[in-house]
Amino acid sequence: MKYWLIILLSSVLAVSGNGQSVIQGKAIIKDIDYLASDRLEGRFPGSKGNELAARYIQRAFKKAKIEPLFHNYEQLFNVVVKLDAPEPDNFIKAAGAGDFLLNNDYSIFPFSGSAFVHANVFFTVSNQETFESNSTLRANWVLLWRNKDHSDPSDSLSDYAISKKAFELGAAGIILINPDSLDSKDVLVRLRPRRETPLPVPVIQLSRAAWQRLKPVLFPEKTDNHAGVSVIPLTVSVTIEKEEVVAKNIAGIIRGSDPVLNNEYIVLGAHYDHLGFGGYGTGSLQPDTVAIHNGADDNASGTAALLVIAAELSHNKKELKRSVIVIAFSAEEEGLLGSRFFVDHLPVPGSTIKVMVNMDMVGRLNKEDQLFMGGAGTFPGGVDFMKKTGEGSGLNLVVHAGSVGGSDHVSFYQKGISCVGLHTGGHPQYHKPSDDADLINVPGIEKVARYIYNVVYGLANRTETFEFIKQD
Repeated sequence: MKYWLIILLSSVLAVSGNGQSVIQGKAIIKDIDYLASDRLEGRFPGSKGNELAARYIQRAFKKAKIEPLFHNYEQLFNVVVKLDAPEPDNFIKAAGAGDFLLNNDYSIFPFSGSAFVHANVFFTVSNQETFESNSTLRANWVLLWRNKDHSDPSDSLSDYAISKKAFELGAAGIILINPDSLDSKDVLVRLRPRRETPLPVPVIQLSRAAWQRLKPVLFPEKTDNHAGVSVIPLTVSVTIEKEEVVAKNIAGIIRGSDPVLNNEYIVLGAHYDHLGFGGYGTGSLQPDTVAIHNGADDNASGTAALLVIAAELSHNKKELKRSVIVIAFSAEEEGLLGSRFFVDHLPVPGSTIKVMVNMDMVGRLNKEDQLFMGGAGTFPGGVDFMKKTGEGSGLNLVVHAGSVGGSDHVSFYQKGISCVGLHTGGHPQYHKPSDDADLINVPGIEKVARYIYNVVYGLANRTETFEFIKQD
C-alpha cells in the first residue's frame, strides 16, 4: 500500500480569503440550525419544508461553484410517502370472535394488496411444515411465523419473501404472527411505504393476544401439534390508499484535473429528508406524538457536513485527479428511495464509480470520540486506508470491513459499488421530536467533517486499483 499521499492530507484543506479552512464548526452548526429549524417542519419528502431544504442545498452548491449534475442540480422522482388504511374499509370478522381493532389487535403490511377475502385458515406450528403442505395452502388464508433475527420487529423488510412464497403457492391471504421468542413486546408492523411490489392478496399481522382469542373460534378442537384447516372462515377486508409526491435528489459534480482519471468518480452523499411531524407509520419512535421531528442529527448533520466538505473540495478541485459527485438524497427514511432511484438512473456508467462515502448521523460524537464506519472492506485496502487517513485526526475510528448497514450507501452496495457508511452512533433522541440542534457536538462534527474530507481527497487521488469486494 502507498500511504505517502495521506501524510500530506492534513495540509491540503482549502482556505478562504481570511486564511481559514472552509470546514469550521460554526459554519456547520449554522447549516444545521437552519435545516433542523421548526420552519422546515421535519423535511418530509414533498413538503414545503423539504423543498426549502432542497433550495438551501442548491444555493450552497452554486455558491461553492459546484457544477450541476442534473438540470438545476435536481433529479426528480415520484415517491409514495404515505399509506393509509381508512375505516370502515378495513376489518376482520369471524363468527363469535368479537371485534379486532386496526393497529391494536392487527396491522397491515406495506406490501399487502387491497382485497376482500372470505376463506378458511390453514395453520401449522412451523413455516417449514406449512410450505411442505403446499396443496393445502390453495384458496385458504395461510398463517406464518415471523422470523426477524436482523431487523426491528416493527419493520417489514424480512417478511416479504415468505409472504410472496405463500402467495405463489396459492394462498388467498396471509397472516403473520410474532413468535414469543422473537419479540416479547409483540410490536405490530408499521404501514409505511416500502420498495417491494405489493402482492395481490391481503397480508396482515395479528397480535399474539388477538390470535389466542381467534384460534379457539377457528380451531375449536385443534391441538398445536397438528396441521389443520379452520372449521369456519375468516373474513378480512383490506383497503390501502397511497399518497404520492415528487421528491428530488440534489447533486453536483466537481471535475477532477487528470485527463484520464477525471472520468472516474467518488460519490459523497447524505440524506436531507426526515420524518416531518411524525406519527404512526412514519418511523417515529414516539409515534403517539404528532410534533415536528427536526432531525438535527438525522440527518441535518450529514447534510451540513456535505455542504462544507463539498465547498472545500470545489476550492481544491485542481488537486483532485478523479471527479467527485456530491449528492443530497431525499426519501431515505421511506426506504432509501432517493439513493435507489439514483443508482437505477445513474448519469455516469456504474463501473466508473469507485467508492461511495455516506454520512448519516455524524453530529453526536461521544466522549470516546468514536466514529463508526461499515463497508471499508468493499474496496482493496479499504480498512487500512480509512484507519491511516484518521491518524492525527483526534478521532477513535471503529472500522468494519463489512457491516454495510442500512443507509443510502446500501443502494450502491447492492449494485456492486464499493461504499463506506459513517456515523457517530445512536442516542435516545433518535427518530424523536427531541433530536434538536442544541444537542450537536460542534467541535466533534468539525473533526468528523475534516476527516471525511481527507478520505474523499485521498480516494480521488489514490493510485491503487479499485474493485468491488463483496462482504458478508
